[in-house]
Parts: sequence; structure tokens; C-alpha cells
Amino acid sequence: MTDALPLEIAARREIGNTKIHTDDVQQAVQRLADLSSVDYDQARKGEAGRLKIRTKTLDSEVKKARTHAKEDDGRGAPLDLISPEPWPEPVDGLALLGQICETLERYVALPAYTSEAIALWVLHAHAHDLFPFSPRLGITSPEKRCGKTTLLSILGKLVPRPLHIANVTSAALFRTIEMAHPTLLVDEADTFLKNSDELRGVLNSGHFRDSAFVLRTTGEDFEPRKFSTWAPTAIALIGKLPDTLEDRSIAVQMRRRRRDEPVTRLRQDKIDHLTDLVRMAARWVLDHEDKLKQADPDTPPSLHDRAADNWRPLFAIADAVGSEWPAKARTSAIQLSGVDATQDESVRTMLLADIRQIFDATGLLKITSKELCAHLGELVDRPWPEFRQGKTITPTQISQQLSHFKIRSRNLKQPGGQVLKGYPRESFDDAWGRYLVIPSATELPVNSFNDLSQFQAATERGQVAAGNGLKPAENGESSDVA
Repeated sequence: MTDALPLEIAARREIGNTKIHTDDVQQAVQRLADLSSVDYDQARKGEAGRLKIRTKTLDSEVKKARTHAKEDDGRGAPLDLISPEPWPEPVDGLALLGQICETLERYVALPAYTSEAIALWVLHAHAHDLFPFSPRLGITSPEKRCGKTTLLSILGKLVPRPLHIANVTSAALFRTIEMAHPTLLVDEADTFLKNSDELRGVLNSGHFRDSAFVLRTTGEDFEPRKFSTWAPTAIALIGKLPDTLEDRSIAVQMRRRRRDEPVTRLRQDKIDHLTDLVRMAARWVLDHEDKLKQADPDTPPSLHDRAADNWRPLFAIADAVGSEWPAKARTSAIQLSGVDATQDESVRTMLLADIRQIFDATGLLKITSKELCAHLGELVDRPWPEFRQGKTITPTQISQQLSHFKIRSRNLKQPGGQVLKGYPRESFDDAWGRYLVIPSATELPVNSFNDLSQFQAATERGQVAAGNGLKPAENGESSDVA
């Protein structure tokens, strides 16, 4: 061990008539560092007395020696995760959440409603074992320098047993969770997460406590063992979370700070004051354990089932705090959950949403496949104009996507006797009801949806005045369908 010891045992000390030399202390520390945890625990008091130093000092020096030994042999340093000591007095939850929000907004330019969601998620991390679900905190941005790493640094001072990760394998992850019970703070996830199905599976499994484990065989006899994946987790990346993780997350969509959005520059050596907040959070949860365990909070009807599961722990915390927080939490949930069907996560559900908008905009009750392709090809902000190899989506591709919902094209007889493939509106009703949110009165009017009402139909229309574009028939039926 080459590092100098603290002044308490540096160089040479004289206690009473006994002289303790540096070499004696160093040799004792190195010998104790080689002991197992049990053997060291039994020997530490006697050795500290013999060396005439405090047990706390001896513990610190032995820990350093073990760390150096690990680093010197190339095996890395052991995990050193800290559980906060609860605040000595009862804590006002209303004031605590306010201070956490104020801290977040001081250092990071956050979009509306996100500081409240993050503050509630912080308390959820302390109360993690009290709930059946553990929402991931999904921190995304379109580009770098949007404050993701700064936000993770602040969270590292507010959550229990924080473990910052910038790269990890699935095996290392579930073994770490099993052994250390950390709060995972994953940064730079876009560099390693999207290409690892196994790692995404481990993170997905930790969302629901009853299934938060992976099975692996161990030992010479390949005994099956369960490894826990149950840990509060925040994930930051550029771009979009994988669909399955996004579905299990509270969404925080960061953006680059404008010059007129002042924030305080975060200095890692100047944020020790956050230690009080993490201790207060631990105490508040400790005092409200029973109430949180028994909570069954109401959820807004506009949230789909998975979003409701994600937010239910946060609603329980907000309800326990009271005052304006129950309303704040539910407003944040609605604003951040993306309940608008046009923002749904998969290509197939996006196609369902756009087809519904087309039917609503045109007033048609039936539409041919060719005409549907033409309408979709006009939606310049959607994937359909360049769906495959830069070409507009085809009737076959539409059919392939809709087949997942058991929607099939049918023969539609035209006024001139021609039969074309297409879709009646009612064939979508079941899928729309299951996979899309019913449009609210606050959605944009249909003619703002790329002005579909002015789009000229691809098929011939009887009884429609030339030059008037696509219009609904008076009886609600399409004029090109018998």
C-alpha cells in the first residue's frame, strides 16, 4: 500500500508510553484487508485497540486497502452504494416535494410538468418495495447537450443507493441488482441498449414486481436460480426508447436550453447540500409506509392500462402528500403520457390512427386500397410517403400491417361495375376501440390533418362536382361504392 495514511496514524504517533510506527500500522491494515468480512468484523476492535486508533479510522483504511488491491489486480473496484440515514424528525411532504422541484428547475431547463413527475419518481425510488409496479424514468432528447447527464447527476444525490452506469451487460446488471439493490441511473443508453435484446428484456422484467427476475443455471450441477431485476431505474439516451421500455416509463423529453432560460451551472463539488433532501425523502417514506402500501389511487380514464400502472405509485405518493399534489400528479400524467393516438408507439397503431383521421376528414364509410394509399402518401410528416426504400406505402404493405388486427380488404363494387379491393369503415371499429384513444374535444379539427378535406380522390366519383375535391356524400356513403 503506497498511499499515505491519514494524519491520525501518519508517520509516527506516541500514545502514552507506546510508540506506533507507520510500518506497523500499514502491515496491520494490509493483513486485515486480506481477511473475510466475518473474520475482520471479529478482529477489528481488538486491532484498533492494539494500534491505538479508532475503529472508524481502521475501517476506512482497510476499505482503501481492499479497493487498491482490487484495482491493482485488474479486477476493478467493489461497489460502494450508500443507503441514506433517515432525517431525525418528521418531514412535511408538501415542502419536500417543493424543494425537490425547485432544485431540479434550478439546474436543468425542464419542459412543463416534468419537475413534478421527477420529484414524485424520486420518492417512488425510496418507496420502491411498497408498490407492485416500478415505472422507469425515460429521459430522452433529440440531440446532445440537453441536460440528461446533469439530471442524472442530481438524481444520484436524491435517490437511495445510486449506481451510475454508462455501459453494462445483462449478466452484470441482474447480478448487481440481486447483490446490491441499487437505484440504476443509466446514461448513454443509445450507445449500447438498442442492440441488446437480452439487456432490454432484463430492464423490461423489472417493471412488475411479481415477474421481476431472470432464470439462470449456476454451479457444476446447473441448478436453476432466480436473480432479481427489481430496482428503480432511470434511463437517459439520445433518440427514442425502445418501444417496450417506453411503454413502461414516465416520459421526460428534454430539449436544449435557450439562452433566455437561465439555470445554475451544476458543480459536482458543490451539491452536498442535497444530502439533506435524500435523508428527508427517506424519512417521509418511512413514516408513510402503511398508507402507501394500502393505497389504491384513482387514475384518469384517458390513461391506457400500462400508463395507469406506471403512474399509480406516483399517484399514491401525491395523494399521501395532499394539498395540490393529487391534481398536479394527474395533470402531469395526462400531459406526459402521450394519450393522443397519433403519438402511439408502433407503426401499426400509427397506421390505425391515420386511417381513422382519413375516414373522419373525408366522411367516407368505405375506401379503396388505392385511394387509401394516395391519402397516406400525402401525409408528409408520417412514414407513409417513403415507407420502404423511399417509395409510398402500397396496398400490399397496408394489408400486411392491418392483418395483425384481423382487418382484411374486401371487394368493393364501383358505380361502373368495376370491383376494387378496399375497406369498409366498420371493419376498423374493433381495432380502433382496442388500440387507440377516443379523440378528445381538444384535438385539432380534421381539416388541419394535412388538409385532407382538400385532397382529390384517386378513384372516379359520380355525382361529385368537378373541382370541388373530396367531399362526404350527404347520406354519409362514399359515392364510389355500391
